[in-house]
Amino acid sequence: MRTNRWRAPLFKAIAPFIFAAAALFSPMPSIAAEASVRDLVIMAREKNPELKALSERARAARSRARAEGALDDPTLKVELEDLSTDDPLSISPSSAMLTRYTVSQMFPFPGKRSLKRRMAEKEALSMDSELKAKALEIETGVKEAYYEVAFLKESIQRTAEIKELLSYMAKVAETRYATGQVSQQDVIKVNVETTMLSNDLITMEAEKAIAVSRLKSLIGLDQSDEVAEPSALPKGRVEFSTDGLIRRAVQENPEVRMVEYEAEANELGVDLARKDYWPDLMVGVAPIQRDGAFDNYDLMFQINLPIWRSKYDARHEEASANASALRARAASMKNMKAFEVKEAALMVEAADRMRTLFETSLVPQVELAFESALKNYQTGKIDFLALLDTERDLKRTRIEYFKSLLEYNKRVSLLEKASGEDLRAGRILPEAR
Repeated sequence: MRTNRWRAPLFKAIAPFIFAAAALFSPMPSIAAEASVRDLVIMAREKNPELKALSERARAARSRARAEGALDDPTLKVELEDLSTDDPLSISPSSAMLTRYTVSQMFPFPGKRSLKRRMAEKEALSMDSELKAKALEIETGVKEAYYEVAFLKESIQRTAEIKELLSYMAKVAETRYATGQVSQQDVIKVNVETTMLSNDLITMEAEKAIAVSRLKSLIGLDQSDEVAEPSALPKGRVEFSTDGLIRRAVQENPEVRMVEYEAEANELGVDLARKDYWPDLMVGVAPIQRDGAFDNYDLMFQINLPIWRSKYDARHEEASANASALRARAASMKNMKAFEVKEAALMVEAADRMRTLFETSLVPQVELAFESALKNYQTGKIDFLALLDTERDLKRTRIEYFKSLLEYNKRVSLLEKASGEDLRAGRILPEAR
């Protein structure tokens, strides 16, 4: 049931006055053109400095992965032997009896290079997952700020409408006072109530400005920049399977994947530590020049001797412990994400039941009560205090209804963050550059 239908009986009762004031109920001025939450999420993806920084770090990690596993640069050594002491400053192959040019290359034990490259690739994937996790966090913040602004905008509009109703009530009270049916106290009370509503409007405008400021900060805009204002709180509902979201969260949530990639990198580090027990090989060739001619060459093979095994044992134990710790952390992260999804799903369902209660029961009842009270006051069946109480109930219930919509949308955003699933479709996550 839509709120416009709930207001129909109320406006029918006071149509002559409300229709005359209809121009006053137009939407509040926008900061800029109205925008959807998706528009602002896309803007945050492009402008948020945290996402830009993480994107660059992810690009750096991928570049490092391409460099890992490459051979070290070869070395060149030139040896001049039997130089003449008669001309010690003449240093060139022509001044030496023998010149040896040694070119050597270090070759790590088979498997070391590929393990280093795969480790770096896993670390790059972990960085990409961290970027996606941060994007989910920023997206959730943007959505919550967007919904907060939309809620305050709705609250301001509804409070302004109630203020117009009070203006009508003031006219009724003045008419009855002029005919001697009520005391001047009724007129004073409605004026006091109108002033209180004006104070509420000032407070809500300030809160809205703060929410807009937070939205700009999350998007990455300067506080002096303009940002499109939400049109209204989304009233759509989402459908989901809690068990399906839990399964997806433990498998695909970026925070889970980030830790799993770190664990896989450390497991490769364990394999690399085992390779350290084996020697690396250096191969060298040295052409020899005598009297300006190359007449023979030397061939050299060199290996390191990993005889201090305690050092390699310690490295292997360290790598194994780190890998085990990260695997345990990944398992813990999965358990935590499963709980977060379950908790968020239950809160979404509770918020849905609450908003349904407002839509089907509370708001229609309180509007009917106000319509009845207004008619009864006009005919003298109730006093002004009773009418004022129903007006306050109307204001409070309308605002509480929009709070229930706000809570529902925020809960859906938290469920999307926990599960990594876009329940409203169309999520835009930043691509690593």
